Amino acid sequence: MENNSTIDRSFRKKPMYSLADKWEFAKRNPKYIGYVASQLFLSTQKPKPSRKEMDILAKADLKEFQINEHKIRYYHWKGEGETILLVHGWNGNTGNFSRLIPSLLEQGYNVFGIDLPGHGLSSGRYSNIVLSGKMVRNLVEQIGNPKVIITHSFGGAVATVAQELGVNAKKLVYISPPSKLELLRKSFSEYFNLDDYESDAMRHILERKVKRPLSSLDLERSGKNFTNSLLVIHDEEDEEIPYSMGVVVANSWNDSKLITTKGLGHKMILRSDIVREEILAFINEH
Repeated sequence: MENNSTIDRSFRKKPMYSLADKWEFAKRNPKYIGYVASQLFLSTQKPKPSRKEMDILAKADLKEFQINEHKIRYYHWKGEGETILLVHGWNGNTGNFSRLIPSLLEQGYNVFGIDLPGHGLSSGRYSNIVLSGKMVRNLVEQIGNPKVIITHSFGGAVATVAQELGVNAKKLVYISPPSKLELLRKSFSEYFNLDDYESDAMRHILERKVKRPLSSLDLERSGKNFTNSLLVIHDEEDEEIPYSMGVVVANSWNDSKLITTKGLGHKMILRSDIVREEILAFINEH
């Protein structure tokens, strides 16, 4: 187990190179724009957890595994009950579930949380859905299939890829999930004013990195193949992942329920007592 000071130091590490400089160079040299745009799209930040988050993380056993250059850290709060796996969102970490974890432990659940590649205490400055899905699968190979996977944002897409790779869970909770990676890429292209050539170059490089078409990273299509129960919770005023995406995801599963919130946005939804109680009720249903 590592204390708060160890976690604090790990989150202070800064990237060595500036993507802003690379971006300016690529805009002057369009043949490089696909590489730099994809690098920017996949680059991650590691914000320092709050004091409350660090207090919760410090109560877990902190463990790790390594695959190639990826050193993945994960947390384990031991319980006698069934296993729950937590998968955080983009630029997040396991501590983001700090409002939910104590309630899960009070009910005896055996809780794991993984810091995805490029996030939290795991190594790297870049991540993607397929790589992260593979890391979740690797962890599950060690701990066994969980009864429930609870995710936030990007974590819902990661959990979906992990299930395509063989992970099984009886129940899923997707908080603010995206529906299609390609829609997020297009939004990125529009935000950075990429023209059609630049946008296509970016997509081509991304597909080379994840080794599959971006169109295949589609929760709407994948959900129809799963038989587990899904709870989607999404806020109408989410400015990062539109509420419409959550609706699409909920409608794609054969057995699903959608809970709509208002005024919580993308991050505060994880701090809501009402959301916590809805999750607990769902996972405790037989």
